Amino acid sequence: MTRGDGVPPPDRAAAGRPQADSEAERAVASAEGPAEVDAAPPPPRRSAFLARNPVFAGVALVACGWLVWDMAPDVAYFFSPRDPIDLGAPGAYRLDAARANRLVRIQGAVAAQVPVTTSRGEARRVVGLAGTSVAVDRPASGGPSGADEGRLLPRREARAYDAAVAALREGGFAAPGEVAVVRDGERPGQRWSRPILSLVALLLGALNLRALALHLVH
Repeated sequence: MTRGDGVPPPDRAAAGRPQADSEAERAVASAEGPAEVDAAPPPPRRSAFLARNPVFAGVALVACGWLVWDMAPDVAYFFSPRDPIDLGAPGAYRLDAARANRLVRIQGAVAAQVPVTTSRGEARRVVGLAGTSVAVDRPASGGPSGADEGRLLPRREARAYDAAVAALREGGFAAPGEVAVVRDGERPGQRWSRPILSLVALLLGALNLRALALHLVH
């Protein structure tokens, strides 16, 4: 069909095609945009444990360090030699051979004794050996003993016996200088709980240290 002036009417389909093509291109571009964003690798995710509060991680790290330090003598004694150091007998003492936190053996007569109770409620008795500066922590139910074999406590653990040693001195135990304490019956390799707890504390401390380091880095 032609108009009166002989010019054919515009093709409506052709006139609408550029707009349709433009809309199609925009639709394709909008569809491709999120795809490109989604294709980017997501940022690394940290576990809930490693993303914890840095203050809490710092406190936990200090607590784990203190536990490891506190149990260090027990762990060292657990792995120490199992052959006792002989400290001698009356008239032939070799107290200069004593080594703290080692298994020792000593003989002697009792100069004085006092009953004590452990934190677990166990009844024991502390005796002072005549002619020495050694006190022995023995089971309360045991009879007279001519020889004691056990752990020579490090000073920081022997401080718990200061009151018992003072009572021994009042009872006639004339020990010169500082008194060493032997815990009779405690041998290396017996208390597995200490190395295990120490290992757990080390692992927890390492995890909290890593969490703290990640927080500082990011």
